[in-house]
Amino acid sequence: MNATAELLEPELFEADFEAILPPVEEDRRGCELINGDWVEKPGMGAESGVVTTNVSSLLTVYVRKQRVGVIGSPEVGFRLFPDRPKHIRKPDVSFIDWKQLPDRRVPRGNVPFAPDLAVEVVSPNDEAEALETKLDEYLRAGVRLIWFVYPLTKNLWAYKPDGTAKLYRIADTLTGEDVLPGFTAIVSELFDGIE
Repeated sequence: MNATAELLEPELFEADFEAILPPVEEDRRGCELINGDWVEKPGMGAESGVVTTNVSSLLTVYVRKQRVGVIGSPEVGFRLFPDRPKHIRKPDVSFIDWKQLPDRRVPRGNVPFAPDLAVEVVSPNDEAEALETKLDEYLRAGVRLIWFVYPLTKNLWAYKPDGTAKLYRIADTLTGEDVLPGFTAIVSELFDGIE
């Protein structure tokens, strides 16, 4: 008897289903752990997804060439605060300098410290208050550079822990400042493929 036929048998009890199928809550790829509760990140949408890929690609080329660290995808979780183990954020793109990983080994699970660069690509599904909270946490955790990328206006805001912020418009040259020295990109490159 095949597995499908077995599922149809009336004597298959709830415990049997649990053994066959993983619980839904185990798939937490699109979730952040906020004060012990798994919270689903708002859906990104195609436009924001393309921008996220563009940002990641530009950074990856630079980081690989310079051999200065690693770039993380939206699945990489960071435990920003040592005293809050049940609080994990997942930036859309992240950079970890090898200086934070002297043995050059990336943790198998969540990263137990803040990234050097956190990038959030803002989509129409994001709520202003949630973005403000995330920015505040990144700043308090000591993320050295934070980019909030806005596909709708094709602007980027760069924030630093000292409270400074800089607006980059579509024709401006984005820099990696002291976090990624030598990295530059015209802001319009981040928006290739979208109108």
